[in-house]
Amino acid sequence: MTDMQGTPEPPGPLRLPLSPVSGDRLRPWSVAATLVAAVAVVVAAQSGYAALLGVVAVLALAVVAGWPAVGGSRTPAASSAVLALAAAGMLAATVRQDVRWLPAAVALGIVASFFHQLLRPPPRDGLVLTLVAAFGGLVLLASGSLLVASGHDAGSRPVLVVAMVAAGVGVVGDLLVPVRAVRPFLGFVVLLLGMAVAALAASWSDQLTVLGALGIGAASATLSWSFRRVLALQPALLGTVGQLAVGCGSVLLVGSVVRLFALLS
Repeated sequence: MTDMQGTPEPPGPLRLPLSPVSGDRLRPWSVAATLVAAVAVVVAAQSGYAALLGVVAVLALAVVAGWPAVGGSRTPAASSAVLALAAAGMLAATVRQDVRWLPAAVALGIVASFFHQLLRPPPRDGLVLTLVAAFGGLVLLASGSLLVASGHDAGSRPVLVVAMVAAGVGVVGDLLVPVRAVRPFLGFVVLLLGMAVAALAASWSDQLTVLGALGIGAASATLSWSFRRVLALQPALLGTVGQLAVGCGSVLLVGSVVRLFALLS
């Protein structure tokens, strides 16, 4: 492959951000993964703790496989191994009805990330970016673990359901990305849709107020969609694995919203 001046480009993986035009294309696998993941979490939450743990484990596996490349890690295979170790510890920490051991599992992942870099020979190209990619994956996995923890508490399940419904509806923003006329207003569209469906979902439960549901819907839909939108320029999203990782990660990330509003309510 050559550049515009005819100079051969160096071989290797594409690392530079994509052009804005490429970023405004529909990512079908990301949309599909988001919808399937949100529905699966809702169904599993109604089925019990074991089912929810299994679903979140599958979503975490998708993140472990694809996130290092999305985040720009220079050692994606090793970073995936570190994230897999951390994910196992985080999910094991949720076996209890609290999350007191979750910070310890996150700390284990951080230590493992640094230890892996110490094993790399100098000059350790892309050291900072590789660590940032690992830490970003840890955030997603920790948020997903909070989803599992909410399965222990019947009072948290309505919050989880409303949050997942709002996150799923947020894919409307992804579907409208190719439409140039509405592109500047997509954030507002996702925000309003999230609030609307959350209020509707809360009307079926007497455990949530309309005001609380509006907050859950606004935060969940906006956070999930913004996560996918911000990463739209990453070269890894040209492939299926990267899109699946981002879609599943955008659902796991909502776990922090579920935990926050469950505590507030």
